[in-house]
Amino acid sequence: MLEQPEIKSALFDTANQGFFGQLFGGDSESKQESDKLDQLAGYKSTVRQIKVYLSTIEIKPVRRTSLVTVEATVSDPRLAALIANRHSESYIDWVRQNRIDQQARGLTFLRAQADELREKVADLERELADYAEANSIVAVNKDENITAQKMSQLNRLLTDATAKRIEAENLYKEAEAALSNPSAGFDDPSTQHMRGELAKLEAEYQQLSAKFTSSYPRMVQLKAQISGLKQSIEGQRRQVVTGLKAKMLAAQQEEKNLHEELEQQKSQAFELSKRQVQFNVLNRELTSSRELLQNVLRQIKETSLAVESNASNVSIVDYAVTPIEPSFPRKKLILLLGMIVGVGLGVGVALLFNYMDSSIRTPEDVMHLLKLPSLGVVPSFELEALGPPGSAPGAGSAAESNGASWKGSKDGGVGQAIVPLAQAVSDLPIVFVNNPRSLASEAYRTIRTGILLSQAGEPPRTMLVSSAQSAEGKTTTSINLAASLASAGGRVILVDADLRRPSVEKHLNMQRTDLGLVDVITGQRTLEEVIIPDVIKRVSVIPSGKIPPNPAELLGSRDMLEIIGQLARMYDYVLIDSPPVLPVTDSVILSRFVDGVVLVVRGATTPRKVVADAKRRLQSVGARFLGVILNDVNVSGGDYYYYNRYYYSYYTEDNQKRAKRPKQAAAG
Repeated sequence: MLEQPEIKSALFDTANQGFFGQLFGGDSESKQESDKLDQLAGYKSTVRQIKVYLSTIEIKPVRRTSLVTVEATVSDPRLAALIANRHSESYIDWVRQNRIDQQARGLTFLRAQADELREKVADLERELADYAEANSIVAVNKDENITAQKMSQLNRLLTDATAKRIEAENLYKEAEAALSNPSAGFDDPSTQHMRGELAKLEAEYQQLSAKFTSSYPRMVQLKAQISGLKQSIEGQRRQVVTGLKAKMLAAQQEEKNLHEELEQQKSQAFELSKRQVQFNVLNRELTSSRELLQNVLRQIKETSLAVESNASNVSIVDYAVTPIEPSFPRKKLILLLGMIVGVGLGVGVALLFNYMDSSIRTPEDVMHLLKLPSLGVVPSFELEALGPPGSAPGAGSAAESNGASWKGSKDGGVGQAIVPLAQAVSDLPIVFVNNPRSLASEAYRTIRTGILLSQAGEPPRTMLVSSAQSAEGKTTTSINLAASLASAGGRVILVDADLRRPSVEKHLNMQRTDLGLVDVITGQRTLEEVIIPDVIKRVSVIPSGKIPPNPAELLGSRDMLEIIGQLARMYDYVLIDSPPVLPVTDSVILSRFVDGVVLVVRGATTPRKVVADAKRRLQSVGARFLGVILNDVNVSGGDYYYYNRYYYSYYTEDNQKRAKRPKQAAAG
């Protein structure tokens, strides 16, 4: 009840509050104003009480229903429930009484309308009766039906009479034409016999005329008979024409009479229609007034029943009960909202960082963003010795293990050792050899499998390893990829084709030499003279040699193409470590001479646009991509959590089984 607009505006309108403030505040010098303050002092207290009461009540509608909730907020829980229930009951009582008052006012209005309609109906009935009497209208609808029937009958008769008249005129004209032309045939049954006799006599006359003269008695007799028959036929024709003319005139008169009678009926119908229009207007108004009166009488009856029933259309569904917990402060809700806000902010920040990160992080980025196959993910590992000599398979120097050495001289002579290996293999950054059970080694095995199965039929044998920009780890990848291919039984040659910044020798801790690939391309040395065999088991190396002034021209020459073909005949796999794609054009040139290109991308570092640009450059010359290797990836991050977990879980179980075997044997 207190939420009604009228009461709210009266109690809380700013203008009214200002009025009350002026009325109750300050000293008055006038006794009249003092009396007003005394009279209205009680109102001030009442307004304050109402304000306090309304501040405890809150009405909330329930969405998509016709329900509302009444909430009371006070310090006493029992008082809160009592206020909510009493407020609801008071509102129901107010609605009921307000409805009764409205219905009573509506009932009074309806009764007044009913009296007016009764008088109007009586007046219309008298007016309609007077009009019918003045215009001799007894049954308009009946007269209208009779007139319509007569007009329809006259139309049919007139149509038949017109057809008869036309037929009679046609017969008369034919007969009259035949009368003026005796030779014309006139089909009259009454003269048909005489025309036959005439034809016989004329035929006989023609026969006798060939033998006798016209004075012959028989000839005279026949001529008299022929003349008599012709006169008889002519008389008969005239009688027929006279009869046809009489029929034609009779048909014309009948048509005229019917036409006049039809016009008379039309005039009567028009007059009847004029009288009927006004009569129908009065009749419709009378019918409408009667129906309206019946509706008002029905509403009076329904409203009277509603007033007598004293019912309300508002009811309490559930009464308020004494609350067990306070509504404020709601500690659990505050904690829950804090957790939700915290998690939401965390997720939002993570999504923001992920949106701002333009690097390639996962194989899915490679496939979806670059539209290239992903060969695998190489986790981060330290580029230093992974253990002491002899601690891993393959330990021992290359010279000790397989007697490899490279002999040559600056002047082309033979017999002087120039480039020996500086360290044992175990001291080199070859994770595949030094720690074959590591996560990185497994990654290179996966990459090796992907490369060997990258094309149908024979696997690719000549491969170019490159990157979009420098510091991607392509040389380290080339060395370990060569070791993984060699471990599968293949003979591998690793060619350092980075003629601008060669790094294979540095990564393998070999002494720098000026002899290498450049000398072979320029024809100063043969392949056999520059190949360092078995730097790693079954892996040979061709250094780059001295840095030339024109590396792009040398790598794009026919000699380079022939060198790659010769190496493919000597080895199972040829790996070419080339410069980055974007800074120089060397890799783009070499990509035309090999079976496929392996692109190395440093995970979570290299921007997508850079890799996409490198891809477009290689594709512009028709390079065939074997796939992309994500290098130096932190697999402990969220993107690779399950990958890292499953790997360590698998090998932990394997190591535990191996550790248990001696104990089981001893126990046995």
